[in-house]
Amino acid sequence: MDAADYAIVDGAGADEDARRRMAALLFSTSYLEYGSVANKLGLPCVELQRRLNIEPFLPHIRMFTAERARFAGFYTAATLAELARIETARPYRDEMQAMDDAYEAFVARHARADDTFVASLAVEPRDRGRGLFQRAFDEICARARRAGSPRVVLAVWESNAALALYRRRGMRAVARFDDAWPLFFDRLHLLALPLADLPTDPTGDTP
Repeated sequence: MDAADYAIVDGAGADEDARRRMAALLFSTSYLEYGSVANKLGLPCVELQRRLNIEPFLPHIRMFTAERARFAGFYTAATLAELARIETARPYRDEMQAMDDAYEAFVARHARADDTFVASLAVEPRDRGRGLFQRAFDEICARARRAGSPRVVLAVWESNAALALYRRRGMRAVARFDDAWPLFFDRLHLLALPLADLPTDPTGDTP
């Protein structure tokens, strides 16, 4: 299979298994497991993230599905104004709250309400290397352009191999978040891609 063989469907139709898989995939690109352990709700890590970072965002999630509707990956993207309207609890341990607040303030300083923010983009291990990242990124850019966003923006850890992938797609660092270093020995880079820098095809979509 290559990227063209996968369907892209709205997250609102995700079944329980797909929602759990999305939550589990978040751990492969972040330090959410650290924050989830000993959470105040006493939930298992994956269940906590399903409730916090998947289910409230389903209207802004798009999933990749393979043969027989098998879940293969997903992304979450919307304007920052749209994401700000979603209310979520923060039942992490107390020492996580200050860093969480600092991260939100960091994004607010360096991104605009009409920017399309990519909150997550992850592909199942068995489906990697088939062009799904490129297809997802192209769709995000096309949807952002239709929404009137000036930029696509996202935060990625310095240690994450995806940083190089995003840079190859033309994204450039606009700021760096250092507050997580004492906990994770890693830094977040905020990347941005002005959509005016991209060519368009005759339909007006990003190639």
